Amino acid sequence: MKKDIIPREYYQGPVGTSPFVYAGYACNNNCKYCFEKDQKFSEKSTEDLKKEIKIIRKKFPYINFMGKEPTLRKDIIDLIKYSNKLKFDQIGITTNGRMFAYPDFAKRILQSGLDQVVVTVAGHNEKMHEFHTQAKGSFMQTLGGIKNIIGYKSPKHSLVLNIMVTKKNISKLEEIVDFYYRIGVREINIGHILPFNKEIVKAKNFIARMKTVVPHLISVAKKYRDKIKFLFVEYPPCIFPKEYRHLSFPCLEESPQKKRFALCQKCSHKEKCNGVHELYINLYGISEFKM
Repeated sequence: MKKDIIPREYYQGPVGTSPFVYAGYACNNNCKYCFEKDQKFSEKSTEDLKKEIKIIRKKFPYINFMGKEPTLRKDIIDLIKYSNKLKFDQIGITTNGRMFAYPDFAKRILQSGLDQVVVTVAGHNEKMHEFHTQAKGSFMQTLGGIKNIIGYKSPKHSLVLNIMVTKKNISKLEEIVDFYYRIGVREINIGHILPFNKEIVKAKNFIARMKTVVPHLISVAKKYRDKIKFLFVEYPPCIFPKEYRHLSFPCLEESPQKKRFALCQKCSHKEKCNGVHELYINLYGISEFKM
């Protein structure tokens, strides 16, 4: 495998080293920023995944079903029900939300023991979202899915919107947040795109420099203070002014490809931050990160 393409071990590594179970091997989108676009997975059976779930439960009180698109599995509801029997504190799924546009599916999966749904978007209209997903009709279906989740979820369910930031949508970030807030979204993760596939591995015209994103993140954090719960995912604390560093969520998963540098030794956040991914450093260096 080429060095500039992230290895599968980043995503999971040995079973039980993270609370994520990779259950999706197909996808109905073709997102430009997909972490897994170049990965060749051997599809696992229901029983294989139940074994993994059992191992995860021994080490973690929560679990999240991930992958290319886990809701396309015919057994996904059975896997969630199985996880519920193991008494996880929280069971989540990360999805493009399109299957939730089908009311029967949305109702059944929300009633299966699921606690959290994380829906990934890249825009607030058809043109912007589908530029990123490269799938015609995906915006309206994802939007329908989000509305169904809001309509059918109970107070125990958490809906988290996962906005993926690129150079193509960053200038519209406030409009994107406004749009989803108006339809009822109250938890938002804003994630930084990294060059995890061949399509964008050297794409400075697509991958935003973190320091240019930060003013937009601060703007929405100020505007929606106490109204939206934000996390800024894969942004290290040292890219923010001190008063906003608490919103940083730098470690989506452990990664041997994240690098520390000199200022990390004195940083008060070093226990929860492993540094900056080397693929990002290859593009933009480290000069923007400050104590």
